Amino acid sequence: MTLTPEVAFEQHRERLLSVIYLRMGPNLRVRMDPEDVLQEVAIEAVHSWQTLSDPQNAGAWLVTLARRKVARILRDQLGVAARDPRREHAIKTDLPMPDRRSGPVTHADRKDRLELLAQALERLSDDHREVVLLMKIEGLSAKEIGERMGRSENAIHLLLSRALKRLAEELKL
Repeated sequence: MTLTPEVAFEQHRERLLSVIYLRMGPNLRVRMDPEDVLQEVAIEAVHSWQTLSDPQNAGAWLVTLARRKVARILRDQLGVAARDPRREHAIKTDLPMPDRRSGPVTHADRKDRLELLAQALERLSDDHREVVLLMKIEGLSAKEIGERMGRSENAIHLLLSRALKRLAEELKL
């Protein structure tokens, strides 16, 4: 059975939503819904599916698409805000987000937990936040993270251990 973009997307939907939610940050989430960004990533995945060289890498490929999409949005939003902050208006809504796989209580609980996690992550140092996002959310190996951060594999494992301990303290676990 060949892997289709739709199947791959559904398999990795929750992971992608977590990446998008956490990468967006609270300021952008006020202006834009992570589900909308997720939908844009799905459309981009369908249109560029032929560029995926190995279907076993579909998850990492989709996470890369999601990270790039959020980075483009942040760049565009920050550029607009830097030019004329008076034109930016926060739109807040209490409308529930539909989720065909759960009821409103489950969705609200998931949203609350994601918000608490995002707040706790923002209180971490930049290195701690980055290592947690790269390893636990995006699924990169310690070797890959070490190359990105200019550290050894052992240093990444130690940094992750300290970051998770600090995150647990922030979440009061």
